[in-house]
Amino acid sequence: MSDDTHQRRRYRSVHRREQAEETRAGVLAAARQLFEARGYDATTIAAVAELAGVSAETVYAHFGSKRALLGELFRRAVRGGDVRPVPEQGVPRALAAVADQREQLRSFAADIVPRLERAAPLVAVLAGASRSEPELAELLARLHADRRKNLLVLIEALEANRALLLDKEDALDTVWALTSPELHQLLRRVGGWDVSRYQTWLEQSLHRLLLP
Repeated sequence: MSDDTHQRRRYRSVHRREQAEETRAGVLAAARQLFEARGYDATTIAAVAELAGVSAETVYAHFGSKRALLGELFRRAVRGGDVRPVPEQGVPRALAAVADQREQLRSFAADIVPRLERAAPLVAVLAGASRSEPELAELLARLHADRRKNLLVLIEALEANRALLLDKEDALDTVWALTSPELHQLLRRVGGWDVSRYQTWLEQSLHRLLLP
């Protein structure tokens, strides 16, 4: 095989992958828009396909089901542009190396707020649908359990510098509650807080409740 032939095949392969990812991104954007506007039950694969400008078969080929679509939206919302699990990403990993607890909370708040901005509206969609679909109720429960487990990184990083006001389990529950998607939505959407006010409140609340 000539070098030119190899290069052309490699180019076509890369081009196909890029097209596939563009299609996935378009479908996900359409699905998110419809889930948030209509709710889970009223959103159909056909409607997602129409809004994304593809066939329903294409949506099924990429994701398999409506539930899988929602699950992928969650994964991307929580992880952002980094494909690694949250505890393995830059800011969570770096917390252990920060010697000042206030700075740790500042970095944590700055990192988690954008995640909540992306994920909290989807949690509201999931919570509404979970009342009638056991599989989605399981997904919601797993989501909250994973969130609590991920937050242990912060608690251990803080305790490595100085003892907290609360024991480890109570401290973990406190952070888990204050950073809940439900409370985020209450303050941001119902209360009308802007992002800056919410982030400042979160950081200061964690400071008062956790630090001596």
